[in-house]
Amino acid sequence: MVLAQVVALAFLAVGGFLLVTGGRELKTVFHILRNDPLPVRELDGHTGPVEIVGTAGEGDDGTVTAPFTGSRCLAYTYEVEELRSSGKSSSWHTLDSGTGGVDFVVDDGTDRVRVDPTGADIHFESHTVTVPPGTELPDRLAEYVASTDEVDAQDRTVNLLVTELSIGNKQRFTERRLDVGEDVYVYGSARRGPPTEWGSGLVDAVVGGGEGTPVFVISDTTERGTAWRIARGGLWRAGIGVVLLVFALVFVAPVVL
Repeated sequence: MVLAQVVALAFLAVGGFLLVTGGRELKTVFHILRNDPLPVRELDGHTGPVEIVGTAGEGDDGTVTAPFTGSRCLAYTYEVEELRSSGKSSSWHTLDSGTGGVDFVVDDGTDRVRVDPTGADIHFESHTVTVPPGTELPDRLAEYVASTDEVDAQDRTVNLLVTELSIGNKQRFTERRLDVGEDVYVYGSARRGPPTEWGSGLVDAVVGGGEGTPVFVISDTTERGTAWRIARGGLWRAGIGVVLLVFALVFVAPVVL
């Protein structure tokens, strides 16, 4: 009976968590699709929630360097995972992750506006390198691993005379970037910006996060493409959450009661 209660509570907790997180992502999709992007020229002095699309370009702060590829970009996220085994099952464990970026501009052909990426929910295309155990890391990844305490290179081998045995775990390095000149979609909150120089082509606004905006999203694809990226994860989580909750209520709860 006690075991059945523990199983029921576990299914309810996990199912509820997945349903809530999945529902939150689907709510983001709703906010993205319910409005149309505004022309940038209409943001001059505008405040409140806005959607914009255009081409990403350098602002006054230039660019940042992505950690795994060394690419010059405007914003990035990164994640390092390691495949670990426990008995007959294996799963990816995150060892390190982070974000970086600078203020950039969006040009939609009507005008240009500054974007502050701080705190954004970023959805960029993934660039992944998977490294098997016993393999020497590419130079850029080797530099990253040498500079961080969270990740150890899994390139050790044991000489068995007739062959060498690789020791370690498979690792996965994922980098997501917004490059200069890429298409960009932004849903955020517009506020008055700092004074602009005559002839700069910048409207008097900055788009970023804000209390009046339900979500702050930056993506390197279209509005609908962004919505689909987010919806896939939300539907998967919400669907699994419903299944777990139904299982707990239909099959486990009667045993407990």
